[in-house]
Amino acid sequence: METATHNHIQIMETGWESYIPKELAHCDRREYNEVCYLIYEWQTGQIDYVDFRIHAVTKILKLKKGKRKINTLEMEFMHANIFAISELMDSFFTKSKEGMLIKQNFTHNHNPDVRPLFKKYYGPQSEFSNVTFGQYEDGLNLYHMYAKTKDEKFLYMLMATFYLPKKKPYIASKIEKLAEDFALLDFGVVYGFFLFFGSFQIYLTDSMVTWEGQTIDLSILYKPTSRKSKVQSDIPGLGIKSLAYQLAESGVFGDLKTLRTENLWEVLLRLYDLRKRDLDAIAEQDALKNEKP
Repeated sequence: METATHNHIQIMETGWESYIPKELAHCDRREYNEVCYLIYEWQTGQIDYVDFRIHAVTKILKLKKGKRKINTLEMEFMHANIFAISELMDSFFTKSKEGMLIKQNFTHNHNPDVRPLFKKYYGPQSEFSNVTFGQYEDGLNLYHMYAKTKDEKFLYMLMATFYLPKKKPYIASKIEKLAEDFALLDFGVVYGFFLFFGSFQIYLTDSMVTWEGQTIDLSILYKPTSRKSKVQSDIPGLGIKSLAYQLAESGVFGDLKTLRTENLWEVLLRLYDLRKRDLDAIAEQDALKNEKP
């Protein structure tokens, strides 16, 4: 029976049945990493979309070539069934004019910890609730650097920014050295984190966010405060670096160095409060103008 998160598949002739997740959000850890690796291969032109779908269902369902020899009819039957099942992978995407866009609507980390060699590293919790503003600021820059250059070193540096040994603080100067460890990981894990960070960024800029029981619209952080303002930035919205300087100048969290050590959400909520006040003041001024005869 089909569920809200998984497609039910069944081959009547053999009685075989299983389930396939409908989106990346519903994959378990193994499925997520394997599909993310295939997404990387597809997005970099190493395989086409049809091959991606077939490889993906083969990995998800753990299908392996058996030792028993099969005849041509059996082979054709098997291939036909795999191809039909592979079409279910379309639910991982949204069709648009730009092509097939991955559904990035999850804020939970499929890989909360990783072990490249003998040392264990711990990554962001759901909604990046345990990271500092400095980590987010540096990570956002690395995310866009990879998107712009496709240089894989930025993917490893992105992971090194957020995955740390237990109880160890984030030190920006050590990122390039730490990134060498993450180059030893399965690449599906590395690219999966890139997609996870992207999903979180979409969550911040396009969604109504629920935090501590309150629903807030963080998209106002990425809008101009007046009709005449024009935002020009290489990253979504006003630019995190610009916001960091503004907050540091205000002294709300101390200087820039201190600000970078603050919890990301504490900073975002403070920014939201300040921006809301600005927008409310503008709305009040407009109302007063309209009241004048």
